[in-house]
Amino acid sequence: MPLKAGNSKATISTNIEHCMSIYKKTGKVSGNHVANEKKARKICAAMAYSSAKKSATNKSLLDKLKEK
Repeated sequence: MPLKAGNSKATISTNIEHCMSIYKKTGKVSGNHVANEKKARKICAAMAYSSAKKSATNKSLLDKLKEK
């Protein structure tokens, strides 16, 4: 499941909702069966925030390289 790059609240929310829609269709999150919707939402949120953190880190590294 590809997540959108970015660290804004809108991007994070979109990523969570996309992940949840896949869970509702298949009963899986990231290829693993999940017991209930509450756990699925927690996993989706963790994935979205992790993606946002990586995106922010990559952006700051690129900015530092451009300054040099």
